[in-house]
Amino acid sequence: MPHGFKPIFIVALAALLCACGSSSTAPHGAGQAHSDSPGAGSKQAAKAADSGDPDLVAAVSPGGSDPPIGLKFRLDTRPVVGMPAQLVLALLPTPGVQISHIHGSLQVADGLQLQSAHSFDINAPQSGVPLRQEVTVVPLRNGVLSFSATLVIDYDNGSTARTYAIPLIAANNAS
Repeated sequence: MPHGFKPIFIVALAALLCACGSSSTAPHGAGQAHSDSPGAGSKQAAKAADSGDPDLVAAVSPGGSDPPIGLKFRLDTRPVVGMPAQLVLALLPTPGVQISHIHGSLQVADGLQLQSAHSFDINAPQSGVPLRQEVTVVPLRNGVLSFSATLVIDYDNGSTARTYAIPLIAANNAS
């Protein structure tokens, strides 16, 4: 764990992750298209993500989740060392803000392997309509592991970038 992390921060991140739960009822395969990146393993939904999904949890960003975009996530399976885990990202463009392009870059820290594409692009998303991006990660060790997504958003009045942190707690077994 990097030097400088406060224990309270780790506890808060763990609580955030525990609140997300997993969902077995949401359909994840319908209406999806591959991202603009060639050979991309992650998928971008052609239809809106269910923003009313109670399993979605807000990702943490030092820049906040104010306009022009927010990010929520959900784990479809509990992270277990050596087993793929599906992470669903819901990008939430702010209503009334016309975004021309979103570039997403995904990063993992030591102990976590990204099996999906490391980036994705979305052109001209509809204002206020959530977008879904599916990502597969594999924990390589147990404990709190770090996943982050950096979004570069181009819109009428300029560009901005936001980095969102998503903690994952991996266990040695599924029980």
